[in-house]
Amino acid sequence: MTKKNQSFWLMVLAGFVVLVAGDILIHRIWLGEIYKQYAGFWRSAEEMKANAWIPFLAELCLAYLLAVVYPKGLEGKSTAGEGLRFGILMGLLLYLPSILMKRYLYPYPTYLLGVWFLGGVLEITLAGVAIALTYQRTK
Repeated sequence: MTKKNQSFWLMVLAGFVVLVAGDILIHRIWLGEIYKQYAGFWRSAEEMKANAWIPFLAELCLAYLLAVVYPKGLEGKSTAGEGLRFGILMGLLLYLPSILMKRYLYPYPTYLLGVWFLGGVLEITLAGVAIALTYQRTK
């Protein structure tokens, strides 16, 4: 494996770890009780267990795509600054239109939509910083 390939896969891994940790913190710890209050919105526990691999695949795909896009927009600024800028922009790109459409389409509580938005942007921002730091270290 070339150094460039190794660097890329380390970026994917760094992003994936942050995304999975963020999902656990946001969806299991922060929102776990709220999800129970709105059980009618979700699939049954059995269905979720049978498809538990899907969120991991989604996070892996997201980490991969973030690692592909990150080096394309570098402006030569500080590593942390590049990672923050990238993460915030990607978080807004992914979550702002999505949350607005969810607000229109579904009867989710406003609080839940707000947490999804803020938590999602924060999660992607941290993944962006992790990817930036990994990219800088392996360059």
